[in-house]
Amino acid sequence: MSQNKILVIGKGFLGSHLILELKKQGFSTFGAGLNDKNKLFRLDIRDFKSIKNLFNKIQPDIVINCAALTNLDYLEENPDIAFEVNSDGAKNLAIMCNDNNSRLIHISTDGIFDGKSKNYDENSDPNPINVYGKSKLQGEINIQKNLKNYLIVRTNFYGYAEDKNNLFTWIYNSLKQKNEIIGFDDVFFNPLGLSNLSHLLSKCILNSNIGIINLANDEIISKYNFALKIAHEFNFDTKFIKKGSIDDIHFIAKRPMNTSLSNVKSKKLLKSKISSYEESFSDLNNEISV
Repeated sequence: MSQNKILVIGKGFLGSHLILELKKQGFSTFGAGLNDKNKLFRLDIRDFKSIKNLFNKIQPDIVINCAALTNLDYLEENPDIAFEVNSDGAKNLAIMCNDNNSRLIHISTDGIFDGKSKNYDENSDPNPINVYGKSKLQGEINIQKNLKNYLIVRTNFYGYAEDKNNLFTWIYNSLKQKNEIIGFDDVFFNPLGLSNLSHLLSKCILNSNIGIINLANDEIISKYNFALKIAHEFNFDTKFIKKGSIDDIHFIAKRPMNTSLSNVKSKKLLKSKISSYEESFSDLNNEISV
């Protein structure tokens, strides 16, 4: 097992899960975040001094940046905050990694694409249509300008969290409570289950590849069919899922219609299993039942 010291930044939905996965695999792992209860590991990526102090304490070999703001409608109305965290924060980490000879694995998003095509690969031209996507793309650019030893991971993921209002949790809770929901049949993506993504990220640590990589499911699916699959796995009544179009909902931020990513490159590089939706839902069923 690698003796590299790994620093996971951002202890939210992905970060907290990833820390547990890496520790379970025997990696020497530290987690830091904005609201960390331990003052030693409290970190604001907008504050360069805050990052420098943490690097001096830990001296990480590998940094995984999971810190981001992701609420599309909030960010559309608060672009300054979006760019401070998603763009400037990424730049700060890249500069610090460069100064300390640390490798940076940065979690980006499928939301940097306009959704007018599909199955985007690592060489596809980004064209974000909302503030969130623009801020994440600028974060990627800032990393590439300030650091050579980086891996930008474009992905989309799902999982269950009682205190989070992510897509899976919202669908699960709504159907459990027998509340009607609208599933968009004109919006497509290919997200990974959180556990599968965490495992693939651990493979990225052992891989010295530099550049951009997509981590995505084999199957491109509509949000409507995604909801149907959840209903089938958890034995919820599908009558509460109504087929609809994203054009019927007036969001503040524009949403791309198809952000599906090609995973051909990552499957060759990582040689690791991609879990189907059914497999991931089954695992989640076991987790939620505990």
